[in-house]
Amino acid sequence: MGNFKKVTESFAAVIAPAIIATAMATSVSSAADLPPIVDVPPEVVPQAYGGWYLRGDIGYAKTSVLGVTYFQAGTQTGSFEQHDIDHSWMIGGGIGYEVNDWFRVDLTSNYYVQADFSGSSAQNVACFNVVAAGNCSYSEDGAVQITTLMANAYFDLGTYQGFTPYVGAGIGGAYLHWELENTEYEIADPNNSITDVHGNRSGWRFAYDIHAGVSYDIATNMKIDAGYTYSHISEGEMFGFAATDPNVGTQGYHDSLNIHTFKVGLRYMFY
Repeated sequence: MGNFKKVTESFAAVIAPAIIATAMATSVSSAADLPPIVDVPPEVVPQAYGGWYLRGDIGYAKTSVLGVTYFQAGTQTGSFEQHDIDHSWMIGGGIGYEVNDWFRVDLTSNYYVQADFSGSSAQNVACFNVVAAGNCSYSEDGAVQITTLMANAYFDLGTYQGFTPYVGAGIGGAYLHWELENTEYEIADPNNSITDVHGNRSGWRFAYDIHAGVSYDIATNMKIDAGYTYSHISEGEMFGFAATDPNVGTQGYHDSLNIHTFKVGLRYMFY
């Protein structure tokens, strides 16, 4: 029994190191067969810029006119004592080109839905057509429709978490269509009145815009745009003489108009 134990210990002393050496060699050989581990950085997809885009907008607009002047009694000129244009809605669209990540241009057309106009050309004056014991006043009621055609340029001020603020300006023209009627009424009895319809006046005026707003990327090639536009329209003809007036031609002229529009829209990029 003692000899068997010695033989076993001798065998273990010889075989064990051989087994360990073989295992280590196998491990090294297997490791050598594996490909090296390389840290691959995540792929960075650059923001696409440049190319054509389409845009569509809707907005809320408030229009004001600085003044209204008119001819009375042939040559004498008067001014409206009161005038106001109600709010209206705007719908528009256009096509543009994004030059780079900070500059773009577009051509837009905006239609301002008919806005009501009210005013008074004179108050508490001698009656002209109405037969009355006392004095009369004159009220003017009508509407104006405006369509603009503008060439615009914008500067995008950098993109922050998908938001891109911008400023811009535009130049072009505005087509105005006026409709107006005049009511002369007795102050003591407003039902004692006569209403005449003025001749309508339409035409193009010089206009310019100033823009400010922010867009947000809602998809790779789609942006939502919220902004404000100040529009200035130059003066021009407003209304003609009434059919019952012996004078013919243009009787009234408007001073410049200012439009404040708050709008939201979409821009679809072709890239």
